[in-house]
Amino acid sequence: MMKKVGFIGLGEMGKPMALNLLKAGYELWVYDLLPERVDLLVAEGAHAATSPAEIGELTESTVIMVPASVHVREAVLGANGLLKGTQPDQVCIIMSTVDPMTVQDVARELAGKGARTIDAPVARSRAAAEKGTLAIFVGGAEADYETCLPLLEVMGSDIFYVGQLGNGQVVKIVNNMILGTQVAVLAEGLVLGVKAGVDPDVLVDSLEAGSASSFALKHHMKTYAMRDDLEGRFSVNYIMKDLELALSTGQHHHVPLAFTALAQQMYERARASGWGDLYYPVVLHDLENLTGVKVRTKNP
Repeated sequence: MMKKVGFIGLGEMGKPMALNLLKAGYELWVYDLLPERVDLLVAEGAHAATSPAEIGELTESTVIMVPASVHVREAVLGANGLLKGTQPDQVCIIMSTVDPMTVQDVARELAGKGARTIDAPVARSRAAAEKGTLAIFVGGAEADYETCLPLLEVMGSDIFYVGQLGNGQVVKIVNNMILGTQVAVLAEGLVLGVKAGVDPDVLVDSLEAGSASSFALKHHMKTYAMRDDLEGRFSVNYIMKDLELALSTGQHHHVPLAFTALAQQMYERARASGWGDLYYPVVLHDLENLTGVKVRTKNP
């Protein structure tokens, strides 16, 4: 069982995931471009690494949880990247949401040094990351998945082996593509209902009991957007990144994604309005401003 683990990327999701590995007894080496994030983990018992290359030298497996494809490439293939220090039989676990081609390119370079790669992007919220109840979609050789499963089970409660390397990213991209499009159409539907005269709470309660009920309605819209609670969660910028990944993956495989493209433009409007860092159901605000209504709950 691998006990020496590296962790690159200690942001909103990475930090609680790394903390759970510490609590589970793993010897953890951490790296982030922001030293204060590293300091927080060191205070909890982690070791600070000076670079991803050093993590490669000191660990048996490395989790990468950085924001985007360009950051994964830099963390692994950069001048002081993981590749420079990686050892034979080390496993690189890419838990960022990136394009499948990046995973395959990085894996090819690591394989040249005898290292292995799986992709294991995550779904659910920061609260789930804190509780260790993420959903994790794993692509790669099944033997590598089995090797990493004990580590993944510390961070997630629902873990799915989905086939070849890169398939984890495909599942995550499809997940967020569907969710992002749902939130955009919910914004349209809720604004239409309120503009036509239905009380927002009555409208949402009625929809919840009908066939339009969904996680996005109950969670994203009812719990957060209708309370104007839009700070510090998965932002417009992040959902835009994921929708762009979906569109580029669709282009690569010659699959038209018309509704995804329309949703992407709705979020682009929200970003143009200065809301890029807010929770992405803020897309509701744009339609509210256009129509002169507010979709807000009166419930505490």
